[in-house]
Amino acid sequence: MSSARQGRGEDVNEAAKAVSTDLFYPAPDGLPVPVRPPRGSEEIRRVIQESNWAELLKLADDSLVKTGALWLHGFLEEAHLLAQANTSAEGSYWHALVHRSEGDFENSLYWYRRVGKHPIFSRLRGEVESVGGEGDDPGLMQELLAEPVWNPRRMVDLCRKTSVGELTPGSLLQRVAGIEFNLLMGRILASRFFAS
Repeated sequence: MSSARQGRGEDVNEAAKAVSTDLFYPAPDGLPVPVRPPRGSEEIRRVIQESNWAELLKLADDSLVKTGALWLHGFLEEAHLLAQANTSAEGSYWHALVHRSEGDFENSLYWYRRVGKHPIFSRLRGEVESVGGEGDDPGLMQELLAEPVWNPRRMVDLCRKTSVGELTPGSLLQRVAGIEFNLLMGRILASRFFAS
C-alpha cells in the first residue's frame, strides 16, 4: 500500500474512532428515511466504507455493520453490493431493507422470505406497539399490528402506498424503520459476529 493511501486509511480509522458507532447506532435523529432516502455526505460514505470496523468493534467481520450503516445513510447502491455478498439471515434482512427503500417492493418481500422468522421480529412487534401512532392515522398502527406476530409485508405495503402517494409519509413509518434498524444492528453488534 502506498504511504499516501496508508495515511488516508489511518485518517479514516481515526475519524471512525472519534465517532465510533454514534455515526450509525443507534440510528441518529431523522434516520432512517424508509422510502427513497437522500444520500448522505461523501465524508460519511467514506468513513463507513473505509473504516476497519472489525478492528474498531472487535468483530470477526464488519460487512454487515457497513451494509446497515450505508443503508441508514441512504447509500443504497453500496449497501446493495455488500448485502448481495452475504448469505446470512442478517445479510438477507439488509437486502430486504435496501429494496424496500429503493421502491422495489416485490424484491423486498422476496428477501424477507429468505430471512424467514427472524429473532428480532417478536421484539420489533412489541416495540412498535409501544411507540403508538401519535400524530399519525390510527389505522396505520392497526394495519401494522393486525397479526399477532410481526409481518414485514405490512411495513413493505405501507412503504409502497407512501411511494405512490396513497399515503402521506408520516413519522410512524420512520419510527418503525428506526426500531427495526436498531434491533437488527444491535443484534449484529452483540452476536456471533464478534471475534473470539
